[in-house]
Amino acid sequence: MKTTIKKWGINGEGIAFHEGKPVFIENAIPEEVIEFDIKSDENTYLVGEMTRLVEQSTKRRYPLCPIWKECGGCALMHVKYPAQCKMKEGNLKETLIKYADYNGRILPIIKNPEPLSYRNSCKLPFGEEYGELYTGMYERDTNHFQKMERCYVHSKLLEQTRQAVLKIMNEHHLKMYDDKKKTGYRTLVMKEFDSKIQIIFVTGKEDLTEEFIQDVTQLEGVVSIWQSVKTETKREVFGDMRFIWGEEKMHLQLEDIQLSLLPRSFFQLNTKQSVNLYNVVKDWMPRSKTTVEAYSGIGAISLFVKDKAQEIIGVESIQDAVDNANENAMLNGADNVSFICEDAGSALAHLVQEKDVDTLIVDPPRSGLDDTMKETILKSKIKTMIYVSCNPATLAKDLGVLKKEYRIVKIQPLDMFSQTPHVESVTLLVRNDDYRPRRRFDDRKDHDYKPRRRFDDKKDGDFKQRRRFDGDKPRRRFDDRKDGDFKPRRRFDDDKPRRRFDDRKDGEYKPRRRFDDDRKPKRFSDDKPNRRYGK
Repeated sequence: MKTTIKKWGINGEGIAFHEGKPVFIENAIPEEVIEFDIKSDENTYLVGEMTRLVEQSTKRRYPLCPIWKECGGCALMHVKYPAQCKMKEGNLKETLIKYADYNGRILPIIKNPEPLSYRNSCKLPFGEEYGELYTGMYERDTNHFQKMERCYVHSKLLEQTRQAVLKIMNEHHLKMYDDKKKTGYRTLVMKEFDSKIQIIFVTGKEDLTEEFIQDVTQLEGVVSIWQSVKTETKREVFGDMRFIWGEEKMHLQLEDIQLSLLPRSFFQLNTKQSVNLYNVVKDWMPRSKTTVEAYSGIGAISLFVKDKAQEIIGVESIQDAVDNANENAMLNGADNVSFICEDAGSALAHLVQEKDVDTLIVDPPRSGLDDTMKETILKSKIKTMIYVSCNPATLAKDLGVLKKEYRIVKIQPLDMFSQTPHVESVTLLVRNDDYRPRRRFDDRKDHDYKPRRRFDDKKDGDFKQRRRFDGDKPRRRFDDRKDGDFKPRRRFDDDKPRRRFDDRKDGEYKPRRRFDDDRKPKRFSDDKPNRRYGK
């Protein structure tokens, strides 16, 4: 079948229409003409597969990665970067209209300074082929494991080190995890900050050999090695953590803020763009008495805004992250910042009763705010709220609830994850009772607003406009000399020209005294002192 792609889907697919139903077609771009087959009918929509590209969009480009379709991690690798940003802006706007009935102010997206090689960490499971280990990813919605030769969104140092680690592992003939024996290597976790790399080997019940550790420590940039022993089938990547070699924590400098990170601590995947995100929050946050940051992690946002509030309390449910955050507060001399380990909704419920919380910052997971948190916010008297989101759908649904008591002032999208359909955003909300919009000229009907008078208000009896040439007595000009009641300023063409210093021979002219005159000026006379000084 032949069709034209009409718009984007939220996962980067193209959407066409067939017999009144939307058809979601992967790797298709709006305005393209394609041929497709229907893979499945899901009642309210269809899933299609592109069989031939008939007319190509100008937004399409050649993808760098040879396995981008199979991997599925970079669903927009075939789209030019400016078009990626437009797609994300459009999807955010449509989602907000659909779920929050919001069609207000959305600022232009802040683009990623590095659309490639920006990712600072990876968590990749191991596979095995012909007796050799490799890392890769599972194809979306399948159990098929795809081998990864190179990743173009990893930072260059991170990717080089990943390949070097695999080479060393195969030289030592290490094996993939065996669920029956509970031995082997499960996942490779790596983090890179300021050209320093931390490696975490997630394994079964076994010890890392000294020879293997020694070879890994020789790699450029590697400063920390950990082992995580995990034999359970839970989705959580980490198990029992063991420090092996080097530095226990990673250290990171963000402008004037220093951060230390434990292995299990979360940090934004795009270091440079995270600074732009934190600065947006800092710029939008008002001067506050007490600020609460929910889902605070290692406390990066709280430390960025530490000078905007008398007291800042961060709330996080993971104890390791809370310990890490309190250490970061001490490291940066932030005596007014503290962190507690508790459920975000429950903690906020008792904090608003004990303290005068006037500002709330939330950075929830992709699932958004839970019901307890939303109910607490609506019942509170918090004046300002800043919502950091990585999922437009849950953001819009939460805003649809919060708009009962809050007004959405503005939204700032950021491209944190280039080559993917994901978009980060910051939303500023102000409680309805505290919202004071900026007056505009279209507010004239408001009885308490008096706009600036204009010249077209002549009929208004209580307004006296400035005289103009069409008035009873126009402003005098130099060409009005014939009018007897007007004396213009003298000019050089008058009968008595302005005196100059070269006219001293003229007896009727006394020029201003100078210091080289014979007589001392009167102002320097001792007989009559200067009255200015009270004599």
